[in-house]
Amino acid sequence: MSFYRNRGLRRAVALLCGVSATALSPTLLAQDQTGADKNIDEVVVTGSRIARPNLESPVPVTSVTAEEIFETGSTSVGDLLNDLPALRSTFSQSNSSRFLGTTGLNLLDLRGLGTQRTLVLVNGRRHVGADILSNAISPDTNTFPSDLIERIDVVTGGNSAVYGSDAIAGVVNFVLKKDFEGLQFRGQGGQSGESDGGNYYGSVLAGTNFMDDRGNIAINVEYAKQEPFFASDRETMARQGLFVLNQQDPVSGAGIVNGSDGIPDRGYFHDVRAVTFSNGGSILATPATTSGFAPCGRGPNLVLINPMTPALGFVNSPYSCPLLFTPTGDLVPQTGNRIGFGPNGNFDGGNGSNNREGKLLGIYPTLDRVSVNVVGNLEISEGFKPFIEAKYVQTDSTRWGGPAFFQGSTIDADRERPRFDNPYLTDANRAAINATRASAGLAALSGSTRFLLFRNLADLGGRQEDAKRETTRIVLGANGTFAENWNYEVAVNYGQFREDTLVYGNLQVQRFALAMDSVRNGAGQVVCRSQIDTDAAYSVDFLFDTDGIANNEPSEIYANSQLAGDIAACVPVNPFGEGNITDAARNYLLTDTTSVGKIDQTVFSASLSGDSSNWFSLPAGPIGVAVGFEHREDEIFFEAEELVAQGLTFYNALPLLAPPKAKVDEVFTEFRIPILRELPGFQELTLNLAGRYADYGDAYGSTGGVFAYNGSLEWAPIDSVRVRAGLARAVRAPGLSDLFSAQSQNFAQINDPCASRFIGGGTSTRVANCLAAGVPASYDHVYQATPEIRSGGNPDLNEETSDSLTLGMVWQPNFIPGFSFSADYFDIDIEDVITAPTAQQIMDACYDAPDLNNQFCGLFQRWDAAGGPAFDPGSQLTDPQAPYALVNGTLQQTLLNYASSTARGIDFELNYARDVGNLGSFSTRLVYTRLLQLDDYLDPANPNRPDQVLYELGDPKNAFNWDTDFTTGKLKFGYQMRYIGRQVINLAEEVFEVGGRPPQNEDYAVKKYYHGLFYHDVRGAFEVSEKVNFYFGVDNVADKLPPLGLTGTGAGSGIYETRGRFYYAGVKLNF
Repeated sequence: MSFYRNRGLRRAVALLCGVSATALSPTLLAQDQTGADKNIDEVVVTGSRIARPNLESPVPVTSVTAEEIFETGSTSVGDLLNDLPALRSTFSQSNSSRFLGTTGLNLLDLRGLGTQRTLVLVNGRRHVGADILSNAISPDTNTFPSDLIERIDVVTGGNSAVYGSDAIAGVVNFVLKKDFEGLQFRGQGGQSGESDGGNYYGSVLAGTNFMDDRGNIAINVEYAKQEPFFASDRETMARQGLFVLNQQDPVSGAGIVNGSDGIPDRGYFHDVRAVTFSNGGSILATPATTSGFAPCGRGPNLVLINPMTPALGFVNSPYSCPLLFTPTGDLVPQTGNRIGFGPNGNFDGGNGSNNREGKLLGIYPTLDRVSVNVVGNLEISEGFKPFIEAKYVQTDSTRWGGPAFFQGSTIDADRERPRFDNPYLTDANRAAINATRASAGLAALSGSTRFLLFRNLADLGGRQEDAKRETTRIVLGANGTFAENWNYEVAVNYGQFREDTLVYGNLQVQRFALAMDSVRNGAGQVVCRSQIDTDAAYSVDFLFDTDGIANNEPSEIYANSQLAGDIAACVPVNPFGEGNITDAARNYLLTDTTSVGKIDQTVFSASLSGDSSNWFSLPAGPIGVAVGFEHREDEIFFEAEELVAQGLTFYNALPLLAPPKAKVDEVFTEFRIPILRELPGFQELTLNLAGRYADYGDAYGSTGGVFAYNGSLEWAPIDSVRVRAGLARAVRAPGLSDLFSAQSQNFAQINDPCASRFIGGGTSTRVANCLAAGVPASYDHVYQATPEIRSGGNPDLNEETSDSLTLGMVWQPNFIPGFSFSADYFDIDIEDVITAPTAQQIMDACYDAPDLNNQFCGLFQRWDAAGGPAFDPGSQLTDPQAPYALVNGTLQQTLLNYASSTARGIDFELNYARDVGNLGSFSTRLVYTRLLQLDDYLDPANPNRPDQVLYELGDPKNAFNWDTDFTTGKLKFGYQMRYIGRQVINLAEEVFEVGGRPPQNEDYAVKKYYHGLFYHDVRGAFEVSEKVNFYFGVDNVADKLPPLGLTGTGAGSGIYETRGRFYYAGVKLNF
């Protein structure tokens, strides 16, 4: 059993739990205090540093208590919080693997405004961050001890004046147990209904008082394990479901569709097999013209017809003829139903690959977590109470992804495409290729001509990334009381996060390019051509080159230094057919690479709080005051081994990140001013004011000194009703990774704005600007592969600022004991948002501006009429070195203070708890969020045009949790319903009127929405004795999986459950 030695605190906790027995509570309204209740100690609530005589907060607070965490059976605090409607599932376990370096992280994202805009605290103090490559600010909530948490407070709205930078969207404060006494053991295990995705947890929590109960120390040791599962383990995920373009809705054969014409642009297919991804390798023979040849058919086998509109009798362009290499190296036609637009299109079903086989798509990563936490305090005197918080956490996480691949220009168009005289290509295959080309009206290939081959290198194994992370944090401080009602606290808070990442089987791209070019030597043996022909030597000198010409950049110098060794060790590769790459070739091509990262944070803080009662009081009471000072130092470091840093592996090039240590000094103050009290219509009227000044010096870009402030008003016209309103200015200084991240390699999907098929989609100046840039009107290039771009930080960034408004009320009627209802409106507007315009936005903004004299046109380069230096139409090298096309690696995607965001909505919360005669006790809680607006303003050419995020994947308009418990005797039963509202299939602008513009394309697909989903969870517990409690539960009873091809791994789709039905059981022992 646990005991609280502070009687007043124990009463406060009892009051909290009594009003919200099911754990998620609104900010509570003060009860009439009679008798002993008047002795309740003043407490500090999240959202303010001033102690208060009740559990009221001047800002909206939603709390999750220890009982909630225990009853849900959740072993991941982050995933539990993501079930709250106020938090977006941006980084949950199911989608933490979609970016480099984030595998296994749980990062919190209030209101969907970005993890870097949610300030996460422990006991009101900062916690060291974890996401080094993104913002280095957001802590990994996996490192927080589940059984040592007393409650979690979620505060909406800007709180920089109280807590400092980053509290743009709000604050999540983890309050740890204090004065725990006893010994508690807990063990739990669970698995999905498919007998995978296991989740196991064990915890020991021990605490004791000492020195006549003036001191307390508690230690918690936890172990948690998450087992992985893969898309191939779920029937609906094992097949790739996609929306595919409808050939019945074309624009004059141009390969694009008509919008809003009554015919769906896309149909949904359950088993899509692409022609450009194959585990054994695929080649295409694209028909020479759209009319003379159609060897592989015209038009779709499956036709979508709007029942309200007759099908169009349009003859579509012919399909190309894909041939697949079998494991034996033979060529066979790809089978299945042709879908999508020619000349490539896709197949529904058939013998192609779907990128879901085996471990090609991991849904949950593995996660092993060991944590040790210590909390202690000692009351030497009323004026001196030292305390300590310490933790060490080690997590090991592994993710699996698809293998390395090539599509003709993924690595280097001139080297990854095999020559027609490749010795591994049989005469029969050469004849089959040329026969197919002839039927398509194309000339035969011969000799050294290179041809396009698409291949997933599945026989090299999938990409596996192991991340070992260590989090250390220690807080040493003291607090105390003097002059009866004044309190102080001083503390030093040090945190370190360290990450060691190991990537298994990283493909060395320079070696791959050498191994792909093979020839028979004089003895008839197949060898690498570079070993007998010096002209075939090749170094990866294309990385970040702006003109395709050697320029002695570091990556080129390093590649050249490795060339001789790579040629000497070269082992030729047979790329034709899965399983034909030998062990020797695999060992030559693959290497295990490492990287290391570290974040250090030190915070010195001192605060003083009290009230004016020793000197004066207003008629309604004394003025509450808090003042304080903070000094913070941040330091980050990331380094990948040189092979990766210089871009010689398939893994993205990751340069060194080692900015100087940054320091910030802050001073803050807060006032609580009672205006009226216990008057008719004014049981209470209180004004709260807070301000903070932060000096960022020269280390945080152009931020300098910034000021944040809060103001709120609390009004209780009668005992049972409380109204609150608040205004706040919050700031977020750019993080060190925002400022100093080096230019690194990335890839982007781009529709060229000057291509004739896209040129009509911009402003009235786009056509003229494209011509002025030298791009002819006949240009109509489509990038077959994702172009390489550079992305990185910007040392000239300024701070972000937000203005937030909150209006709310709490109703707790005396005539319904145990009932409370709250409603809070929030409006958050952020200016100077730090974000990087996408590659698409950069290119569009260049040509959509009034002229070419703008900041965006200088961020990329194009080829001239001759194309790239290796361009050869005879060898099909058309992308990305075609005339006038984007020069690969030249587009610079840098961070800018140019965007803005707005979030508005209403949070509702209802709680009711009561005894049911002699049967037992009943409690229920509803937490509901209705978003009214969620817009980004990201268009550089039109900064006032909203990009609606509301209703898009991950951001439904409506979401709620409804939780009910019934306790009778030693038994307790619980039920939770969670609802996620509908979300649009693609973009909100296509379905809704946005910014005065009508819906842009209501016919985007046969379905407009991912339908709303209800999840149902049940749980039960049996208290054998005061010391033994057995519990069990079933989450997602209806076994719901993500809809319409989603897997939970992509952006936004993590909002859905991915494991299906999940069973768990456990036992808790108290001594």
